Amino acid sequence: MPWYASLPRVEAKYYIEHYGGEDDVWISKTLYRMPDISNNKYLELAKMDFNRCQAQHQREWDFLEEWYANCKLQELGISKKDLLLAYFLAAANIFEPQRSNVRLAWAKSQIIIRLIPFYFTRESKTWEERIDLLSKFRNLKGIEKRKSYKTGRRILDILLKTLDQHSVETLQEHDRDFSHQLHYAWETWFSKLNDEDLEYNDQAELLVHTINTCSGYEVSEDMLQHQEYKNLSKLTNKICHQLQEYQNNKVLEMGNRDKETYGIKYKEIETDMQALVQLVLQESNEIGSNIKQTFLMVAKTCYYMAYYDPETIGVHISKVIFESV
Repeated sequence: MPWYASLPRVEAKYYIEHYGGEDDVWISKTLYRMPDISNNKYLELAKMDFNRCQAQHQREWDFLEEWYANCKLQELGISKKDLLLAYFLAAANIFEPQRSNVRLAWAKSQIIIRLIPFYFTRESKTWEERIDLLSKFRNLKGIEKRKSYKTGRRILDILLKTLDQHSVETLQEHDRDFSHQLHYAWETWFSKLNDEDLEYNDQAELLVHTINTCSGYEVSEDMLQHQEYKNLSKLTNKICHQLQEYQNNKVLEMGNRDKETYGIKYKEIETDMQALVQLVLQESNEIGSNIKQTFLMVAKTCYYMAYYDPETIGVHISKVIFESV
């Protein structure tokens, strides 16, 4: 499992399964045991902790299934499998039981981010409809109940209710009101969707901002304008866009691809990932480490999706969400 494609909870599950406890034998010039590193108590505690977290994740999945049914997402082209994948990616990275709000915000946001561009490109036929959707979002109102706006109205209602819910939960957990930051991030993204020349649509940046805000990390408007933050955003958007293209190319037959271009693109992704890691790990007085780590977390999630085939991802979902140890 390459480090760029490793998700913490997948790694933990495999490590627990292969950790031998007191039976582990270390090999050097002689064979010996290291009880301070390998013992059954550590293994027992690790299993208890994993199962405790997993029980919380399963409760959250039940809640998401209810949300899926209430919002009738199937009618909007979202399958339950799509939602499970979105939640798995969140839970495989942010697994602590007390961070439930962040996981749910990640999963729901990923689904809504997928829905809105689809509406803009497929169902919204006129510029007027796009502007109306953005205007109604800014005013926190539903779209006019015209037949042509039916899908857009539903998606906007889902988004507004989701943002309100997670704003309230973040306020309760951190005693700070981040609703303005959350709405501002989505409004900014909406505005960019009206720009047909936008290179990467900034989906990764929006997801990072939502995760950080729901985590209680303050992302001020001054920070958004800071050059280091802009560099992190631009590079993460580029990487995730490239990885999505890479993932799409994997489903095509090899004969339909320009292998030389494909290879160069892969090297470019590796170079950009290395540059992102350097940006995240270098010390900064302006941007907190937790905020920067979220950029890397989202980029590694995209790398994971591009690297593994659907069957392997399905195995990982079962191991992390449903199979106890």
